[in-house]
Amino acid sequence: MSSSHSHDEHDHHHQHEHHDHIPKDRKIVAISFLIITGFMLVEFWGGWRFNSLALSADAGHMANDSLSLLLALIALFLSVKVQRWFALLNGFSLIVVAIIILVEAFGRWNAPLKLEALPMLAIATLGLIVNITVAWVMLKSNQENLNVKAAYLHVLADLFGSVVAIVAGLSAYFLNWQWVDIVASVLLSLFILRSGIVVSRQAVNTLKTTNLAMRN
Repeated sequence: MSSSHSHDEHDHHHQHEHHDHIPKDRKIVAISFLIITGFMLVEFWGGWRFNSLALSADAGHMANDSLSLLLALIALFLSVKVQRWFALLNGFSLIVVAIIILVEAFGRWNAPLKLEALPMLAIATLGLIVNITVAWVMLKSNQENLNVKAAYLHVLADLFGSVVAIVAGLSAYFLNWQWVDIVASVLLSLFILRSGIVVSRQAVNTLKTTNLAMRN
């Protein structure tokens, strides 16, 4: 009885702390969502206009960031258990994006396109500034919330993606190494894939723990 009572008290305390963070987290996630979604449109246009796979890959991941942030925002209005299912969906979406980038990189290797390095560099640099800003804003959120953590990992991966696009642009401009764009995209996809597996595994473990606690 005392063990059950202790568990109930811990769960109640945890949920109380969770609710204390919610209003602030909603505001932070909403601001981050608006910034990321706006710049995502710029990057998609830039990747298409300047034939950059690294930029397009980063834009694709930024679109996933936008979805992740939207899911996290919706989840913050729902119960804790439902939030954990949303976190699993967030993790799975990272894995899907990584696979899409890998497939696109394989196709681009067989049919390469000429990069327009300078415009690509300008957009990628702006993207880096945007991602650093959003990451800094999200550091103030509750990282114990798995959905918020997943969204934050999305932003960090996208920050890395901007760095990858900048390196690819510099290599194309100064050394005419067009292949760096493709290789950099593959590295980015592996980083995203790892993040997706980590978040998905944590979400599954949390759901298992929740189900066991309910049975006991």
